Amino acid sequence: MNIELPGDVQCAVALSYDLEMCAGYSPSMVNHGHIIPDLQKYTLTLCDIAESYDVILHFFYVTNGLEAENIDYLKEIINRGHVIDSHTYSHVSLATDDEELLDSELKKANQLLAEKLGIKSKVLRGPGGIINGLNDYPVAQKVILENGVRYVSSAYKDPLTHNGFHYINSDYKRSLTDKDLQNAAQLTTFDPPYRYQSGLIEIPMHGLTDRNWFDMHYCIRPDEFNEWRRVKGHQPVATDWCAPWTAPDALDKWIQYNLDLLDRVYQEKALWVPVWHPYTHYLHDRQNIALKSLLEFSVSKPKKVWICTLRDVINMLRS
Repeated sequence: MNIELPGDVQCAVALSYDLEMCAGYSPSMVNHGHIIPDLQKYTLTLCDIAESYDVILHFFYVTNGLEAENIDYLKEIINRGHVIDSHTYSHVSLATDDEELLDSELKKANQLLAEKLGIKSKVLRGPGGIINGLNDYPVAQKVILENGVRYVSSAYKDPLTHNGFHYINSDYKRSLTDKDLQNAAQLTTFDPPYRYQSGLIEIPMHGLTDRNWFDMHYCIRPDEFNEWRRVKGHQPVATDWCAPWTAPDALDKWIQYNLDLLDRVYQEKALWVPVWHPYTHYLHDRQNIALKSLLEFSVSKPKKVWICTLRDVINMLRS
């Protein structure tokens, strides 16, 4: 499939956030959507920054959090014009042949989104990222379509390892150098959306995620990371917090990596689909410098860089 950019647009950046309490920061290693109040506030600050640049943010939400008593922050996100779509009910991988499990997950997610927020999910974000997308999972494709979703964002290639997500117990990160990471922006390919045989349409994710960057590639003290997660995970941190397991210059390099990617997609007149997490930035970028830097750099370009949503991408698709 092709992307047809609007006539005045040089390139498009479909920035999305997976809104969840990440398993990698959890004492129980369970991922869920019951967002702690501090992270709720941080997420609303992301909206503040985006709105100052006339940008709409796209959040993919683990919907079991909608069973909480107070979801006012989610209602505020929608009322302010931002977008929420499904990240499944309990962060179950789409790479499954368990038809009953996946059907239950998607039904519960859709029901909660409709009942609690009055919205219907148009795009499904696949948890974890899958190197070959759903090509090897026809049952999952069928279930997704049967649950009223035509568009999925599940395919992910780490440009350095050509694998899917790696979690905190991986050893491969220790063998990567700064030069490897600097080259990552050049190695990233902006794979366009494509259609599976079932008719389901895939919108691939591009480049390293913040979770890869801060907690894997630049995790210099994995033992401290595991100890923090076990003792203090899912608890609020101070505004001057610095993650003790991550290299001190990781944020500066993260910002530069994303600016380099923006330069690339601008030159190629393409679509870039980066995936960030409010929780990861809450821990590693307490002042929200990364989002400000990306948006400021985008408006500095001579031709228009459209920071859009994946719902906007759907409207740009051409067979």
